[in-house]
Amino acid sequence: MNAMVATAPSLPALHGLQLTRRGRLVFFGIPAIVSAAALVFACLGIIFGSMVSPAHAATQFSTVDMADYATTVTVLEGDSLWSIAAGVDPDRNVRDVVQEIVALNQLGAGVLHAGQQLFVPLPK
Repeated sequence: MNAMVATAPSLPALHGLQLTRRGRLVFFGIPAIVSAAALVFACLGIIFGSMVSPAHAATQFSTVDMADYATTVTVLEGDSLWSIAAGVDPDRNVRDVVQEIVALNQLGAGVLHAGQQLFVPLPK
């Protein structure tokens, strides 16, 4: 009695994955392109950012001598920005002079105290 044993057909041995040309492009090319673009944009951002930085802008202008543009006054009891501005340059619009005084002295609140020294613009 011969027993017949059925054997499975032999399959070729798989030696690993083989990528096609399109597969290599997707797997290696696209990430490389994206990385290169990110590197270029980062370098451009650093270069242009350093050109417009406040530190760079500050080196382009010379200092201003306040004596050429303004003088100082001492605030007396009861003085206001309006009264000081009207006395400094009566020929100009008081509102414009007040705005200049606030800008020259960096007065955010506009509150004055007796004895305070203020820069006021010279009459034009």
